[in-house]
Amino acid sequence: MPISGRCKLCLPPAQGSVQLAALGEGDCNHIDETGAGVDNMRLGICTIQRDRGRWLREWVAFHHSVGIRKFYIFLHRCQDDSETVVRGLQKHFDIRCYTLSEDVVRPQLAAYQHAYQQHGHEVDWMAFIDGDEFLFPSQDGDLQTVLQRYQYEKLSALGVWWVCYGSNGHVKEPEGLIIQNYMRRPELSHLNNRHFKCLVRGHLGDAFSILQNAHLFKTPLGAVDEHMRPLKVGYMPETEPTYDFLRINHYVCQSYEYFKTFKQHSGMADAGAQAVRSEDMWHRDNCNDVHDDAALRFLPGVQSLLSSISSDTSPD
Repeated sequence: MPISGRCKLCLPPAQGSVQLAALGEGDCNHIDETGAGVDNMRLGICTIQRDRGRWLREWVAFHHSVGIRKFYIFLHRCQDDSETVVRGLQKHFDIRCYTLSEDVVRPQLAAYQHAYQQHGHEVDWMAFIDGDEFLFPSQDGDLQTVLQRYQYEKLSALGVWWVCYGSNGHVKEPEGLIIQNYMRRPELSHLNNRHFKCLVRGHLGDAFSILQNAHLFKTPLGAVDEHMRPLKVGYMPETEPTYDFLRINHYVCQSYEYFKTFKQHSGMADAGAQAVRSEDMWHRDNCNDVHDDAALRFLPGVQSLLSSISSDTSPD
């Protein structure tokens, strides 16, 4: 299946214009297209990923299992089989996928702006997270049930705090699922957990725009966390995170092999291709003090989805 179409991504003047190629969807037989949860609330998720084809199936299946029904995936500088994996997944899930040209400056912000401009009207909420981040409800069975609590609150975006995970002692990258391989983390007081990512209400139109990083956006009513505390910057070291309703497991380390052979010199999607992660960052983040398998609550659903698509995730 060839890459189809090419469109101009329009950004604020400081960002310029970016070339995108859209991956065709082909013949689709989407799993549960009607939505999930309270009143069929429509949830979408946007991500930009580089060389995470090995874990894309799990990432999509996990988020489908918690209620996401529309996926907006941007691929940047991929040298692996990510495009092939996405084409296979498009047969089963409602996925719009774009590849960004290699010379895009701050590609994550460009992707997020494009996703909301083009697709923000298709959903009631759109989450913006990375490929090593897994968003899920802390107690409820799906995200729709949680978000119903905020249906009539005065907010445009809901920030969800990170729970960062360490390497689980893995030197080499293990086979299998991320949520099974990495179940050890630092204490919740770990400062890196004081970052958040946002779910943004749909239908904001031009009132949504990117700011300086991937954590917080310009919206009419601003962002709050799950307890309605205002969020003003993407990192709030003086604020203690809470996880009563929502959380994002951030598998920030994975194995030391993965860090050294890829992540350290892979750049940062909201900072640029030349950004390098230092050894100090690895040692800061690689804390494994606490066993936390909260994500495994959704493992049966993820495994069921993966089993149902395992024989048909390659392009025609």
